[in-house]
Amino acid sequence: MRSISDLREALLNVFLPESTSYDEQELFDELMVQKPRLLALLHTGSRNSEEQKEIESGLLFCLLYYSVFLK
Repeated sequence: MRSISDLREALLNVFLPESTSYDEQELFDELMVQKPRLLALLHTGSRNSEEQKEIESGLLFCLLYYSVFLK
């Protein structure tokens, strides 16, 4: 199984404007490969209504983006 760092590299290559080595399909393929790992990582049990609202509003994506790109 490929490492999660492969996903990080794919994300960086897709979202950084100066990089053209990946396209959206390659990112999708990498996400599908890493899906079980991501689900296990992000699974925190049942959510209360406040957490559900944060997820639906996109806050989770913002936190993930920060942890991958800005750290």
